[in-house]
Amino acid sequence: PLVVPQLKTITLGGAVAGLGIESTSFRNGLPHESVLEMEILTADGRIVHTKRGEELYRGFPNSYGTLGYALRLKIELQPVKPYVELEHVRFDDPAVIADHTDVDFLDGTVFGPTEQYLTLGRFVDKATRKPSDYTGEHVFYKSIRERKTDILTIRDYIWRWDTDWFWCSKAFGVQVPAVRRLWPKKYLRSDVYRRIVAWDRRFRVTDRVRGFPTVT
Repeated sequence: PLVVPQLKTITLGGAVAGLGIESTSFRNGLPHESVLEMEILTADGRIVHTKRGEELYRGFPNSYGTLGYALRLKIELQPVKPYVELEHVRFDDPAVIADHTDVDFLDGTVFGPTEQYLTLGRFVDKATRKPSDYTGEHVFYKSIRERKTDILTIRDYIWRWDTDWFWCSKAFGVQVPAVRRLWPKKYLRSDVYRRIVAWDRRFRVTDRVRGFPTVT
């Protein structure tokens, strides 16, 4: 896809209905802009086919299910290469961030008012060194501060944020090296964290531990 939702829990249909922005959006726009045709299940039970230029097609993005649910999408695709080479460029003042459009991917990460980074990504055919792995002991967002350059497989690049779900794994202690080594790799992913959060909201374990009053 021209724009890939970068958490494993986000479907393309969900990204179109709710919008989304990813590291190819500076060039390819939002997820719905690469959709050619859609099949929509409407509230009255009909399945409606719509394509570019038609009213339902134009209104569906950011509708959050109010116009129906996407059953099938026909989208544009792009060729990819096996690896993505990264360069992390630090800026202390966002006003002086240069224009970087000669890349395949462009990310921005802010750690504080005077510490921002652009991550420039480029497709490459061969890895010049062993690709990094952020699906186990290491955390991707921390590497932005620690490394000026990096290289990932295209699969690991796409899901680089998923392992720590935009840093929320810290709340579960999963960024502690000892805990991370014990936590099974297959459970270092956003859908697992989401289920833990849902379980906590249901049973209010965190509130009870913190001594917050519960309402029944």
